[in-house]
Amino acid sequence: ENEENNRKLLEMADMLKSSPQEVVEKTRAAMESLRELRRRVDALQDKIRSGEIDNFIASAHAVGALRVVTVTLPGDAGTEDMRRMGDFLRDRAANIVAVLASVHEDKITFLAVCGKEAVAAGVKAGDIIRQVTAITGGKGGGKPDSAMGGGKDVLMLDNALAMVDNFVAMKLGLNKE
Repeated sequence: ENEENNRKLLEMADMLKSSPQEVVEKTRAAMESLRELRRRVDALQDKIRSGEIDNFIASAHAVGALRVVTVTLPGDAGTEDMRRMGDFLRDRAANIVAVLASVHEDKITFLAVCGKEAVAAGVKAGDIIRQVTAITGGKGGGKPDSAMGGGKDVLMLDNALAMVDNFVAMKLGLNKE
């Protein structure tokens, strides 16, 4: 037992290019440096996202006084990424209605966000999620400003997203011909 621990300690010291006495300090420094790198990567990703968000907003359609955007993200976009993007979008534009979707292994994840003006106009993220998930054979819900859900029928994804403009128009009482 003791010999095994000593061997591990020497192996760690070797990996950290230090003496066994310095292992704890070196490990602490390495972990701190790793945390700092993570912080930098997060900050860079936020910058990239921020640029993407501007592109999304630029591509939004006007529906009444609101701007509607639907985006299909790459399949490796995790729910955490989606939430962060959604929060960015919602905070960047008060009149935004956005639905983000990503497909991973034949499952769709949806996130809907609605800015303050959209919510005030009666357009709620939870309602939108119920619509798009119903069309794709799933379910979901959430708060008026942010909601998530899932769907199974990937072939219906485009139809579900195409419906969002009409749903918003209907909520605003703009009956589109």
